[in-house]
Amino acid sequence: MENTYVHPHALRHGVAEDEILYAWKNFISKRHRDIPNTDQIIAVGFDRQGRFVQMVGIVKEDGVMIYHAMTPPTTSFLVEIGLVRK
Repeated sequence: MENTYVHPHALRHGVAEDEILYAWKNFISKRHRDIPNTDQIIAVGFDRQGRFVQMVGIVKEDGVMIYHAMTPPTTSFLVEIGLVRK
């Protein structure tokens, strides 16, 4: 099981740390970004309040650090993760 933690920067859009971790662990879709950002993982999921959250994490030595989270996800993010067509 991976160690996952939230960077303070991820909190700037008003999603609480526990809600980010809940959405990350209960994701709808998650994948690595394409080259050259293959160390980044993008994910979308619902928090306990039912809000749809977009998240970006980066693979570190000690696990995955989520450094971006916001709700609702942007259309371009949903296209990137494959949930919406262009």
